[in-house]
Amino acid sequence: MPVMTRKFSLVQRLWLLLLLLVTLSIGGALIANLLNARNYLEQQLSAQSADTANALALMVTQYKADPVMAQTLLSAAFEQGHFAEVRWEGVPGDAAIHLRNSNGLEDTPAWFHRLLPLRPQSGQAQVSNGWLQAGRIVVVAHLGYAYHSLWLGALQTVFWLVVIGLAAGLLGFFDIRSLRKQLHAVVEQAHAISEQRFMRIPVPGIPELAEVAGAMNNMVERLQNYLLGLRDEVDQLRRAALTDSSTGLPNREAFEQRFSSLLDPQADPASGHLLLIRIAGLAELNQRLGGRRTDALLKRVADDLSTQCQHHRGWMATRLRGADFALFCPELAAAQACKLADELCLLWPVYWTMELSDQPGLGHIGITHFQSGDKLGEVLTRASDSLSVAEAQPLNSWKLDDGAGNPQQTSDYDWKQLLETACEDGSLQLRWYPVCDPDKTVLWHEGMLFRPASGQVPAMGALRLVSQAARLGLIHRLDINTLALALQQGPQGVLAVNMSPASLHHPEFLPAILHLLQQHPQRQINFEFHETGLDEHWEHFIAFSRAIRPAGHQLAVEIQGHNMALVARTHEASISYLVLDNTLTQGIHSDEGRAALLRGLLRMASLMGVRLEAKGVNDTADASALIEMGVHCLTGPAIS
Repeated sequence: MPVMTRKFSLVQRLWLLLLLLVTLSIGGALIANLLNARNYLEQQLSAQSADTANALALMVTQYKADPVMAQTLLSAAFEQGHFAEVRWEGVPGDAAIHLRNSNGLEDTPAWFHRLLPLRPQSGQAQVSNGWLQAGRIVVVAHLGYAYHSLWLGALQTVFWLVVIGLAAGLLGFFDIRSLRKQLHAVVEQAHAISEQRFMRIPVPGIPELAEVAGAMNNMVERLQNYLLGLRDEVDQLRRAALTDSSTGLPNREAFEQRFSSLLDPQADPASGHLLLIRIAGLAELNQRLGGRRTDALLKRVADDLSTQCQHHRGWMATRLRGADFALFCPELAAAQACKLADELCLLWPVYWTMELSDQPGLGHIGITHFQSGDKLGEVLTRASDSLSVAEAQPLNSWKLDDGAGNPQQTSDYDWKQLLETACEDGSLQLRWYPVCDPDKTVLWHEGMLFRPASGQVPAMGALRLVSQAARLGLIHRLDINTLALALQQGPQGVLAVNMSPASLHHPEFLPAILHLLQQHPQRQINFEFHETGLDEHWEHFIAFSRAIRPAGHQLAVEIQGHNMALVARTHEASISYLVLDNTLTQGIHSDEGRAALLRGLLRMASLMGVRLEAKGVNDTADASALIEMGVHCLTGPAIS
């Protein structure tokens, strides 16, 4: 079996090196200090013993080696306690003197004695009696005081060396922490690039890291510039295929596809109101104001209509022809449609004060109802009839189609009570659709929320439920309930659920999502967020991505093709795939403009390392064209 060897990181190696250096420094300094102290003490003890022996020998000689006086003198020196042994030897046995200190060295550890043994030389001096030798004085120093002094010195040395070592370690800690942050930033940038997230970092102060970070920043900058160039190129293709060149609004073709897709009798039931807006006397305005001011006026009208759509999923503002604009508003009740028309009519006089127009009146609005199964021509005819009635009134007036009443209008329900009850009683359900690769292998199942018919309340699709929940501030509860249903009742394998960007900012949303995912660790979920409103909650979107990706879950964004800047930013959140709304792919087999747009999106997706999913493919010819162009996965009647 292969032997597993642990590989230390650079920071761990630095810590080990710092620890080794500090340990060796402290150990070396301690050993040198103790050896020097021991040598010094041995010299001092040897000198003390020699001096004492010479002094005693001199005094005994002065008293002519008298034994009694010698006893007195030696006893006096011995009783000072600095000597282990004092003796007068070399004389007859009855005159010899031998004094010994029997006290041990108990105040210092025995191991310390063995580690640093003191071996001072004994002091010796000759005693004379006249011209004759009378023996010698031998003095042996007591080591207790020396060991005590050496022990205290060792303790103080260890203390200060440890203090110095800790100070060095603390300084090393701050320096290594700074280095670690810079290393972590470089590593994070490398990971981000591997995930097609083009992230720049400040250049570190360490020259070696600065070279690496500088090179990676240059690469990121080139990739970002290339991606921005692709974005602009794709945006130009989008404008050519789907937008009005003067105002930037979706053109009539895009509007017709959105209308037919939403109100397809085979799709979930949907209804709402269409506002048909006509600028009065546009030709005369152009003559009075000039082409530049007229274009500026039309662009301002378009921008204000687009603003109304930013926070409503499925809404679309479009320019039908010269003076005619349309505001397509699914799941908008009659009362709310009238309120919206009032707001627009009150806004138009502002154009006069802004010198965009030469009169406070601008135009008229006709409003009509639509529902699933309606034909676009019929709806536009009703809206045109209402507009004709409004045009008989003063400027800045609107008219609601008298025949627009519908027994199933959304305003007839207590939506707050209906949604809260649906979230609690389990009446909400998910309808599952397979998402397949070009070989028709099922990759995952996508769940679409709906509420079955119950009593007097008809069946309701996801768009209606989401629209009303967003209006009442209950969208986060609806999304949490959707995930709970998917985890509990979804088929085996990977599941995809649709989430609303408006839920992201609610403080209860992310904790509830993570709690549900922790309860079902075996499930893998793809979270798909619609692009509408995602810019507004971008930071929360990034935080959501960082929270769910470590557990293996994926993130996706559903796009309609009208916000290429957002598409180019999605790499920041490490999304796994982009979902193409069917208005981007419907009829693509015969529409070269849409095909060119899709090829541009495929190049962007390839650079960002994400896949493309074509949603709601109804035509087998479209499916074949999408597969041939390289779309990674598809869903819809033509696939399943």
